[in-house]
Amino acid sequence: MSTLSSRPRAGVAHTTSPGRLLAPERRIVPFVGRTAEHASLAVWCTSPDPVGIRLVTGPGGVGKTRLAREFAHHMARAGWTCLNVPDGAEHLALALVPDGAPALLLVDDAGTRGPALADLLAAAARGRNGALRVLLVERSAGPWFDRLGTLDPVLRELLEDGRAPAALPDAVLPGQVDARVVAAFAEPYARALGVAVPQVSVASVPGGARMLDLHAAALCAVLRAQEQGPRGVLPVDVSDTLDELLEHERWTWFRSAEGAGLLGDAGLGPAALDGLVAAATLTGVRTPDAAERLVRRVAAVLPGVRAGAEDAVGRWLLDLDPHRALPGALVDPHLLGELTDVPELLGAALRGAGAPSLRRAALRAAGMVADRLDGRTGDLDAALDGLGAALAILPDDADTLRTVAGVLPRPSLTLGELRAEVTLRALAATCRDDAARYAEALGEAGTALGEAGRAADAEPYEREAVALLRGAAEVDPDRLRPRLAGLLANLGTTCAAQGRPAEALRHAEEATALVRLSAADHPGTARFDLTVARHTRAALLTDLGQPSSALEPAREAEALWRELARRRPDQCAPYLARSLTDVARVLLELGFGAEALAPAQEALDLQRRLTAADPDRHLPGLADTLQAVGDVLRDQGRAEEALAHLEQAVALRRRTALENPGRYLTDLARSLRAFGTGLSDVGRWEEGRSLQQEAVEVLRRLAAEDPARHVPELAEALSALGVTHSRLHRSQEALDAEHEAALVWRDLVDADPQRYRPRLAQSLSNLGAIFTVLKLGDEAVELVREAVALLRELLAENAARYRPRLAEALRTLALTLHDQERFDEARRARAEAQELGGLVAA
Repeated sequence: MSTLSSRPRAGVAHTTSPGRLLAPERRIVPFVGRTAEHASLAVWCTSPDPVGIRLVTGPGGVGKTRLAREFAHHMARAGWTCLNVPDGAEHLALALVPDGAPALLLVDDAGTRGPALADLLAAAARGRNGALRVLLVERSAGPWFDRLGTLDPVLRELLEDGRAPAALPDAVLPGQVDARVVAAFAEPYARALGVAVPQVSVASVPGGARMLDLHAAALCAVLRAQEQGPRGVLPVDVSDTLDELLEHERWTWFRSAEGAGLLGDAGLGPAALDGLVAAATLTGVRTPDAAERLVRRVAAVLPGVRAGAEDAVGRWLLDLDPHRALPGALVDPHLLGELTDVPELLGAALRGAGAPSLRRAALRAAGMVADRLDGRTGDLDAALDGLGAALAILPDDADTLRTVAGVLPRPSLTLGELRAEVTLRALAATCRDDAARYAEALGEAGTALGEAGRAADAEPYEREAVALLRGAAEVDPDRLRPRLAGLLANLGTTCAAQGRPAEALRHAEEATALVRLSAADHPGTARFDLTVARHTRAALLTDLGQPSSALEPAREAEALWRELARRRPDQCAPYLARSLTDVARVLLELGFGAEALAPAQEALDLQRRLTAADPDRHLPGLADTLQAVGDVLRDQGRAEEALAHLEQAVALRRRTALENPGRYLTDLARSLRAFGTGLSDVGRWEEGRSLQQEAVEVLRRLAAEDPARHVPELAEALSALGVTHSRLHRSQEALDAEHEAALVWRDLVDADPQRYRPRLAQSLSNLGAIFTVLKLGDEAVELVREAVALLRELLAENAARYRPRLAEALRTLALTLHDQERFDEARRARAEAQELGGLVAA
């Protein structure tokens, strides 16, 4: 446990919290920067629309709240009624606005508000006498935001229009040097503390620091001047001033306790002080009784709290109020450090706490986890432990659990299983009397389970949700039909994840039809939903072996995502990247590899940018696109470039499969097969065989658990392994692998010929070549003739794709016929292969 030294440093004079000077509402430092964002808010606020909702997003410390409060002051000076809506006061907000007056409501930490915010926005969406604007502030538009309007199409349209086009960037003033900003901020902080303005030398952050870091750097420089007096230029490193400022805060806590007469025998020892502040930060105590009870609980695990002083120490903690008075980015590292150093502290702080404190603790822990998923700090594990422990103690209240789940990012490699657990608990606590609400909880549970790689577990929940909402939508179609469409689309995704694309396509088509019915009344939301539907349809047609039918909807979806991504990059850029990857795959399947390279490379560039900003969310997409680019490059004969991309894909997919094997282990096997095949193609046969063998072993395990989904992938991997065995002259092993694959393909062709005939044809051709090596010529001829016959049928459907494969099969046939001394037949097969080869070259 971190502790203060026995005596404070000489020269430390401040007894009030310096960190409180950072509070945006105090407006000590004039607002700078964010000109474009401020102007955009002004246009939104003064538009002729009677009601408007706008969301401002960005990671912690970039100045979201500062921007929102400054804009509210701007509108107040223009004659608007501007109200900050505290947590718990949502039901009073509209009643406090004078009738007919233009009004702006500011809701900070909007994702933590729960159903009360949805009620406020639903009432606001119906309008009032006078313009109304609601400005929401949160880290991101996560599940909480998507949920607000799911059962209210009018509100959902307002929310879609109000999505932030992009999160606030770190850089406050693009093109400006951090040093200039810090020097400008130092002057008002110096005035506030009665100190001469120091000269500052600033170590800048490449690309521009966060707003909070710049403020902290300026404040630290002033605090140094206060301690040391004028001593020339003071060096400040923007990247670590929050740590320095935290030390100032800790001495403020010491001085405050000393001033209250609580140190030593009077109340508590210095060693207990850090832990008490951490416990108060976590639980956010707000009443004297709650503060006293907190002190009694944590005194059992913290040395130095005198019996009988709990009431006085509690009042001191309540006055200190670190939960609300200080930025999370400042005090959260202290909280996590204390929870790590004193493992018993979290349980002591939470066990016996009231429901409001437990809710605040869970939401605080969730926020700390969300802030650390980018990997820039090393205390993610401590935050995850704190979140898990807080959730374990949290009571089974549906609204609270849904609120916590709503602020957890999704999709998330790290949090998938935890989100599933929370949504299942919320479902169990949800009343069944309201069919629409219960269907919504069922759908959320199904989605979370699917994202955790548990599609089979998700399906029953999603089917029940669809059944419930079908009945409710017959009574109230305008309100519930769009949500039914969403549930059907999710059910389709779940079916596809289990290897049932035909069934998935039926659900997707029904969802699309329902969206079209809603399009006339709600065109804004319908446009997004229809784009998702086109994208999904293209992907499913590709899975069904119908790439020629998939190309048009895939291209259409790409164009639509491109348009939407220009307006809302944070929401739609990931969809555009996936759409471009799908287009590249369809083109490759159709035999247009050269044309596939441009969309594949564009997708890769986009995925790299997305992953750099948010690896937890986008790492799987980057791995997928890397493999697609590798496949395209391999098809174009650029083997070494292809191998570099395929190797990166394998490395990333090992990481994703380790985090979430249920969802990503199949992808790892697919990448292992592709990389192994690429290595085999360039003569690195043993390396390739090892990777392909690993893919087969993974898929055997998966196929034993879920044959419908994994047996086709296993057959693909066996065929690839068989080819490499052949190149290594291990003919019997090649025969065993390819023969097993061919048996699988025959069974699959009986069930779905259009999808699996190409695979059977390739497998039979491979098998014939192996039989020829083994001097089993008669059997080889029959197998290859069957492959040629299948490929002739496929050639009529897609000449560009199957002409090269038919030519290859004919060459194999010529060799097997020649080996049987059937020279005339061999010559005819060879001549046809050469003719087809010439057409391919042309």
